[in-house]
Amino acid sequence: MADDSATATAGSKSERTRQRILDSAAKVFREQGYGARLTDIAEEAGMQAGSLYYHFDGRESLVAEVLRLGVKSAFDQVREAVEAVPAGAAPLQILEVGVRAAAATNLEVGDYAAANARVFPMVTEVVRKEHYALQQEYGDYLQDLLQAAVDAGELRADLDLAVIRMLLFGAMNWTTEWYRPDRGRSAQVVVDQLVDMVLGGLVSRDHNS
Repeated sequence: MADDSATATAGSKSERTRQRILDSAAKVFREQGYGARLTDIAEEAGMQAGSLYYHFDGRESLVAEVLRLGVKSAFDQVREAVEAVPAGAAPLQILEVGVRAAAATNLEVGDYAAANARVFPMVTEVVRKEHYALQQEYGDYLQDLLQAAVDAGELRADLDLAVIRMLLFGAMNWTTEWYRPDRGRSAQVVVDQLVDMVLGGLVSRDHNS
């Protein structure tokens, strides 16, 4: 079964089973893509394929929930980290906290993040629209943090923040494709270097001086 979970598994037996299915689905979708067999997901979860239908109507509802949890868990943790920053902190400091939380969470829920990237192009239009709304809200939140740092003169004024936002998400999403914790490199190293690379290139000259 997958090690990384997008949500807490506490609760009723049914809730824990549902979460086990989702963790397993995220892992299998990450490995096999949208065409993954429900029997493989059931096997990963340690149950019969027919038992999946007690918790989900079918593939589309399972895919939709994996997509939703992948974004929601990251967004929730980023907001929680930003809201914990002491009052009066500089916008650049708040931005760094947000970027660190986003990058770290992406690695923590690696199966969900990677499954999102792999299956999203194949989903139905209904699922795509529902998922896009949450993606847009999360992206707008990070872009607002970027804009606040620009307005404070801490980031360069010539930046196209829509492009920066997409590049940032692209870099974070790609880490789930190559990062493996068993290869002697900690997740913290990856997060530190991503922050140095991204924010280091955006800081205004006046702020550095």
